[in-house]
Amino acid sequence: MCTSHERADRGVDFVLGLHCHQPVGNFPEVMEAAFRDAYLPFIECLERFERIKAVLHYTGPLWDFFRAEHPTFIDRLRALGDSGRVEFLGGGFYEPVLAVIPDHDARSQLNTMRGFLREALDHDPRGAWLAERVWEPHLPALLKACGVHYLPIDDGHFHRVGYTSDRLHGLYTTEHLGHAVGVFPISAELRYLIPFREVHEVIGHLRSQARRGARPLLTLVDDGEKFGVWPGTKRWVYDEGWLERFFRALTEEAEWLRTVTLREAFETRLPLGRVYLPTTSYFELGEWALPLTGIRRLEELKALLGERAHEHASQLAGGHWRGFLAKYPEADYMHKRMLQVSRMVRRMPRAGAARQQALDHVLRAQSNDAYWHGLFGGVYLPHLRDAVWHHLLCAERLARGRRAAHVQLADVDSDGLPEAVLTSPHWTLVATPHQGGALRELSSLDLPFNFLNTIARRREAYHDLVRGATTEHAAAAQSIHEIRVAKQADLERHLVWDRGQRLGLIDRLLSEDASLDRLASQDPCEIAELASAPYLMEQRGRAVVLRRDVELRGDSRLTIAKTVRLGEGGRAPQLLLEVINTGDIHAKVRYASEFNLGLLAGDAPDRYIEIPGRALADPRNASTGCESNVRLVRFVNGWDRWMLEMETSEAAELWRYPVRTVNNSEAGFELVYQATCVLLVWNLDLPPQGTWRAQTTFRVARIA
Repeated sequence: MCTSHERADRGVDFVLGLHCHQPVGNFPEVMEAAFRDAYLPFIECLERFERIKAVLHYTGPLWDFFRAEHPTFIDRLRALGDSGRVEFLGGGFYEPVLAVIPDHDARSQLNTMRGFLREALDHDPRGAWLAERVWEPHLPALLKACGVHYLPIDDGHFHRVGYTSDRLHGLYTTEHLGHAVGVFPISAELRYLIPFREVHEVIGHLRSQARRGARPLLTLVDDGEKFGVWPGTKRWVYDEGWLERFFRALTEEAEWLRTVTLREAFETRLPLGRVYLPTTSYFELGEWALPLTGIRRLEELKALLGERAHEHASQLAGGHWRGFLAKYPEADYMHKRMLQVSRMVRRMPRAGAARQQALDHVLRAQSNDAYWHGLFGGVYLPHLRDAVWHHLLCAERLARGRRAAHVQLADVDSDGLPEAVLTSPHWTLVATPHQGGALRELSSLDLPFNFLNTIARRREAYHDLVRGATTEHAAAAQSIHEIRVAKQADLERHLVWDRGQRLGLIDRLLSEDASLDRLASQDPCEIAELASAPYLMEQRGRAVVLRRDVELRGDSRLTIAKTVRLGEGGRAPQLLLEVINTGDIHAKVRYASEFNLGLLAGDAPDRYIEIPGRALADPRNASTGCESNVRLVRFVNGWDRWMLEMETSEAAELWRYPVRTVNNSEAGFELVYQATCVLLVWNLDLPPQGTWRAQTTFRVARIA
């Protein structure tokens, strides 16, 4: 019979941690529902079990939400911290991926969180949460400089460098240039057990680890949304009492099973050794970051391994977080613009409040969610991208001040090729000569709003699963990695994939049989491919000219020239279009200028299309239709109380159709409105050396 001392030696120390996050720009009702269904009931249950300790991490958007809507919740958290039962982790305040933002911004993110926890909770964090567990080897120096002594990180990171599970029951150290931090391996087994399996299975797993000998430390720090937000978990965790049973079991098994905080473990345990971790994140994110062909090869390899695939998951690891910037050029462009605006803000005079306001906008724009996509991540969610653009443009407006309209050629997206950047106190336009002479950005600083904030419809690996998805959720709580649910029926009919990016000022020479339906379905109906063609670019004072020579069948030759300028006082972008017949025969062509306008809401009644003098049969942004003899069209946003006017000097046919993506989410496959594709179409009949011209002007106005 063993003594109590021997039982203690053979017991387990268990870190129970939650990371709770909502992205910058998420809908208030979504945050309120998460608070009601997950964050509050978890704390209410924890308060009732006084012997249980926990580690909690809330990101900045949630702290802002708590302060505004539920200040007494912060008081309850502070009481738990004061009692010594809860440790609060620091981290980047607005949940950035620290490795891909400038070091000075990363320090601001970490110090902002540390300062908030000190002020609001009287808690000085020594540990930190790493967004999406994205680790890169240089991070220890940055973390240590900001007072971070340790952090939890996935055990898969350790497996990548050959560590087996039996070596991951404690604390390790790692360093960069002599700056050391502690790293706690997060147990993948516990991540999949809690809270999805019966309590006795979880306790059984913990008991099996106790038999290993010297008291192991098992660490779980995982998404707080698993406890009430994920499909089926509110009913399972709270209504059916899973969490209550789990906490009761932890209390009853306290003789051998002890809950501890990371800080306790760091201060009382000797490190098991030193480890050098590679650039990586959790397994699923590495898979999602791969291009389509890479994901399919990885799936084939997992199928060959069958039931043993999970044993070799670390050796099957795919890409890493930066791969999303190659996979989604829209995210990459946001990221590079964020870097550009960050540099502008850091050059502002330190005196005064404007610089601090601009810096706060930059930090908010670094919230990671809008820059990537998998099962999580929100690059396909327009409101999250809009939040990034809103804060970037607010920061840019503060940094630019009242400087006069200006044009420069610069490599905005760091691809080694120059873009044309036109700026004023009111607008920022970016034209790209190597992508059809199109506009990458059409941003009003007055609103602030980027009208070209959209994303192309791309083929995703999970699209193969859409046809087999059910519209009914499973009765039992499941890990969202196991769910195959469609949020609406017949999604497969929307599986259309674009041939290029959704930009503005795209030239199209349409065939005689071209139609709106063919364009919307990406059925080729052009007599020349211009959207991906390189254009010549020339700066002329405060304007930029983009030019392309086109050879058509039958010895027809055209030159297309587009002049981009900001107009008087930089208040109204003006796009002068010219089509010149440089051949010796008549040229009859159907020319279109395309704009993909990201208007956020496709079906909302207070956001609609308006053509003066006529009533549209369907004015929704997500409507499809053709209108003849149009000179002026308005896009009205009654929610935000602004209007965009698009006026052309030469009457045109107005074609429009909605761009929708089928993408994955925690709740299943969903259809999301991304943009309204608007084409101004002209039928041209040009004699030899003849020239046709039209000017398109954009204006924004506030509405009452």
